[in-house]
Amino acid sequence: MTPRKAFPVAALLALTVTATACGEGAAKQAAMNEQQAVDRAEEIIRQAVDGMSPQPTLERMGHAPVGACIARDDHRPDDRVAVTVTYKLTGVPGAEAQNLVRQARDAWLKQGYKHNTSGEVDWSSPFPTVYMRTGPDDFWMDAVTGVVDRAKGEGVASLAATSPCFLPPGKSKASGTAAGPVPPGL
Repeated sequence: MTPRKAFPVAALLALTVTATACGEGAAKQAAMNEQQAVDRAEEIIRQAVDGMSPQPTLERMGHAPVGACIARDDHRPDDRVAVTVTYKLTGVPGAEAQNLVRQARDAWLKQGYKHNTSGEVDWSSPFPTVYMRTGPDDFWMDAVTGVVDRAKGEGVASLAATSPCFLPPGKSKASGTAAGPVPPGL
């Protein structure tokens, strides 16, 4: 399988996992706006990448990181959104992909972030994935690697961070209604 064909599969997996994660536990509403959410997601990804060796190049995936929040208990739509920022790690040998995901996990653990799962990763699976969560701001992240060429042991890697659900300025939890004044800085 060529890298062009394999990476969309890994990226779709990462985005699906991230969107699902947002819906499982982000019931509390975060006090942030879109730019603050993007900035924090970028910071979390930088924390994972800054100490990596070999140092990858970050290639941003997607153009619109804002999506509907799916964490509502009654499964009805509301106006909350969540931000997901995803990067493909490039500029390193494909055989290093799994190592980069391990390094991301280690860097996030060093920051005090916690595993969303048992922490056990099946590194022999086609798409080994690390799921983590920040505290106390409740961002979810994942690091995914996928096999591009099984015979050569080469793969690709991506990192994603998803914000907790939040209301855009001027919106209330009930869909379509305007909220009262938004405090400065939100």
